[in-house]
Amino acid sequence: MKTFKELMDEFVEALKRKVVYRDGKRVVKKVTDKDGYKVVGGKEVKMSSKEKLARKKAGKIAARKRKSKSAQIAKKRARSMAKRGKK
Repeated sequence: MKTFKELMDEFVEALKRKVVYRDGKRVVKKVTDKDGYKVVGGKEVKMSSKEKLARKKAGKIAARKRKSKSAQIAKKRARSMAKRGKK
């Protein structure tokens, strides 16, 4: 059986702070690394099965769209790198 301290350490490890840049501003947001959980109001909450299925479906559609645009993305990236003088 785990001690209270070990359980608390696990909980603290589950929520991580991630630095993202939005509109040129630095934003620190909390993210979870546990499968099937999301962050709501700074706390970890278990996702409903309905939401999990919806996310899975949306992920597949997004992946399909990303794959179809990959050649376009590669061209734009190559052009940007050429402008910067990198290969």
